[in-house]
Amino acid sequence: MSPSSKRSGEPTPPRRPPAAADAGAQLQPDPAPAPEYEDAYTGDYVMPVVRHGRVGAGAGIAYAVAGFVGAALLPVGKVDPTNTAEKIAKQFTDRRGLISLGVLLTLLSLFFLIVFVSWLHRWLREAEGEGGWFSTMCLAGGVLQVGTLSVVLLLSIASTVLDNFGPDVVIARTLLVLQWQAIAIAFIPTAAFVGGASLVGYTTGQLPRWLCYVGLGISVGLLIPPLAFLPFLLSNLWTGLLGVFLFQRSRGRA
Repeated sequence: MSPSSKRSGEPTPPRRPPAAADAGAQLQPDPAPAPEYEDAYTGDYVMPVVRHGRVGAGAGIAYAVAGFVGAALLPVGKVDPTNTAEKIAKQFTDRRGLISLGVLLTLLSLFFLIVFVSWLHRWLREAEGEGGWFSTMCLAGGVLQVGTLSVVLLLSIASTVLDNFGPDVVIARTLLVLQWQAIAIAFIPTAAFVGGASLVGYTTGQLPRWLCYVGLGISVGLLIPPLAFLPFLLSNLWTGLLGVFLFQRSRGRA
């Protein structure tokens, strides 16, 4: 008995044997280890878990397909501002039905892009972890890309309102010039969208190296005005490939 127990008259509580203490410690569950992300190029890693992965990734594929078909039907690319106002007006009136169909498909593609950007931002945040900002750059670029492309569609809709421009053919040329310039504005946010996703994939190893290198090349090309139109077209294909890759990985987790 300890001196204090002798003074108080209370018995000393028995000590628990070491073996019992070890058994009690074993009953405590070990904390779950944080997932380790390996290089996606090897295929041996744990993907970030985000709900409805196939829906989000599938939206990226749908955007690429609908956007490609819809853009092919729009007047941009069929004529350019250097053509005469009469030729541009004739193109608008002769292809009025196809242009309207292209507008509808492109509007639908923008909805898919909104879904994909929202899901992709969450996926990139999970992969990047706390303190990263490349995923936020991707989100901001995607949102602004939707906004600028909506302006292009607004001008395309305006070109289908009249079934005959009559003597005011200069209106058709003005609408086409505005569409061309609106597309040029979309180059910068598209560079941020593609570049942000590529940087997250490269720094974390969550995306194949070749997809990251191509995305970074497209982003740099979008920042060079004389060369930006071709990278802008390729960005649609790149987004579709990104969606296919993420869709396949989501299927693997299902």
